[in-house]
Amino acid sequence: MNKKNIIDKILYYFLIFLLGAISGYIYEVIFYYITLGVLNNWGILYGPWLPIYGLGAVFLSTLKPLKKNPILLFISSIIITGLVEFIIGYISINIFNLKLWDYTGLFLNIKGLVCLRSVLTFAIGSLLLNYILIPIIDKYYNKNIRKYLYIIICIFTLDIITSILYRNPYTF
Repeated sequence: MNKKNIIDKILYYFLIFLLGAISGYIYEVIFYYITLGVLNNWGILYGPWLPIYGLGAVFLSTLKPLKKNPILLFISSIIITGLVEFIIGYISINIFNLKLWDYTGLFLNIKGLVCLRSVLTFAIGSLLLNYILIPIIDKYYNKNIRKYLYIIICIFTLDIITSILYRNPYTF
């Protein structure tokens, strides 16, 4: 694989990451508005994206070959999203001393980091990703989109730097 193909693949997965991160942000804003009555930026960054959802979307996109078997895709999605959520939650607590979410008290939770509701919700999201979003990306992904991705990567990088340098830890 040549350098141009590698860069193209990275940009393709960044697009999936970005759409997953933005979708996750929208999901959480709506979810917490409905459940808590609060409109808030629930993320660790200033921008409208949650990197954990983007990372999950990239991992879930690798399940594309399972599309012919929706049950296997759904079960694999539960496992992947559960692992991603547990590992990121564990790291955030044990390395950064931040508890970004807490499922304690919810049905079938593991250390408050993963619960049945979350993995089922994310597995449904995986079905939407693999059956709707990725086919749209595959159909319309081209040089014009790649050009804009460089700009979005710069904005995303600036958001990460700004959030690290100036984010009030109490706003998490």
